[in-house]
Amino acid sequence: MKKTIFTILLTFISVEMLAQQVMLADSITKNPVCYATVYDANGTVIGRSDMGGYIKLQKGFEYNISHIGYEPRNIICNNDSIIFLSPSSYKLSEVNITARKKKYYHCKVFFRSIEHVDSCLKYYIDGIREFYIDTKSKKVHCGNIEMYYFMSKRKDIAQKKRSMMISDRYMALPFLDKNTLYEETMRDKKRNIESGIVYADSISIGSCKVRSDNSEMLLSIDALWPKNSLVTNLFGYTQVLSKYNKTELYRYNDFDAPSVFNLKSSNSYRHLTLTHKKENLVRDIDVEDVFYVVEYEYTDTKESSSPELLQEDYEKYSVLFPLTERIAEQLVREE
Repeated sequence: MKKTIFTILLTFISVEMLAQQVMLADSITKNPVCYATVYDANGTVIGRSDMGGYIKLQKGFEYNISHIGYEPRNIICNNDSIIFLSPSSYKLSEVNITARKKKYYHCKVFFRSIEHVDSCLKYYIDGIREFYIDTKSKKVHCGNIEMYYFMSKRKDIAQKKRSMMISDRYMALPFLDKNTLYEETMRDKKRNIESGIVYADSISIGSCKVRSDNSEMLLSIDALWPKNSLVTNLFGYTQVLSKYNKTELYRYNDFDAPSVFNLKSSNSYRHLTLTHKKENLVRDIDVEDVFYVVEYEYTDTKESSSPELLQEDYEKYSVLFPLTERIAEQLVREE
C-alpha cells in the first residue's frame, strides 16, 4: 500500500516538474493575450490563459491555441517562455456608415459550439445564422439558419434524461444581444476601464485593447467575478459554474464606443461541475461558444436568405474558420 502511494506521488511530482508557465503574447504589440483557449492533442480544453497571458503547459506535449482575435496555432511545448500569436486576418466587406440611417442592420454569423463531458466530445454544432437588428430600437430579429449538429452516443458519458434536461446540454445557438459586452461593462456601476484594464470593485477582471492600427478593439473579461462561482441546485443535482470568460472583438475605427453594429466576433468559455447527492455522479463539463460576423449590410427591408444561399455560405465559411485537427478527427471517429 505504501509503495502504491509512493508511486502515485512520484508520478504526480514528475508531471509537475515537466510543467512550465508559458506566456501567450501578441506577435506585434508583445502584449499578453488573455483568455486564449488551449486544447491538448485530443482536442480537449485544458485551460485558458489568465489575465497576464500565462498558462501552465507540459514540456514535450502538443497543444492547439485558439482565440477569436488571433490565428490558431499548433505547438509542441519546449523551453520557450513566450509563445506569440498573430492577429486574425479575416476581413469584412466595407459598408458606408451613413447607411445606418436605414431601418435594419442585417448580418450573417458563422457559429460553433463545442461541449466536452469528462474530456470526451459530447455535443458539437456549427452553422450560419442571419439576424436583423432595428437601428433605432436595437430589437433583434432572427432570420434563417443552416447548421450541422452532432451528439455522441457514448454510454459512458450519457446521463439520465432529467439530468440532460436541466444541466448537461449547455450548447446554444448564437443569439445577438441588444447590448454588447462593452456596453454592459460601461453601464455596470461596479466596473470601469482604465489604461486597458477592466476593473470591478478595484480588482482587475479583464483587458480592453485597441489594435495598433486602430482598426479593432478586443475586450475580454471574467464574467463570474466577483461571485467567483455560481451554484444551483435542481432535483438533487448540484451544478457549480466555476469559470466563465467572455471575449468580443469589434471594428473600432467606425466609432469611439463600439456597439452591436460594430461587433466582429464573440467567444465564451464555461467550466461546470455536476454532482448528485445520492447517485455516484460527478461530471466535468467544458463548453465553448464562438461566432464570427461574416457579412453585414444596412437595409430597409427584411428579406431572409434562401436555404440554398445559406448552404453555400456555410460551405464557404466552414473552410475560412476550420476546426482544430483533433476535434475534426473526433467527429469523424464518433460518427
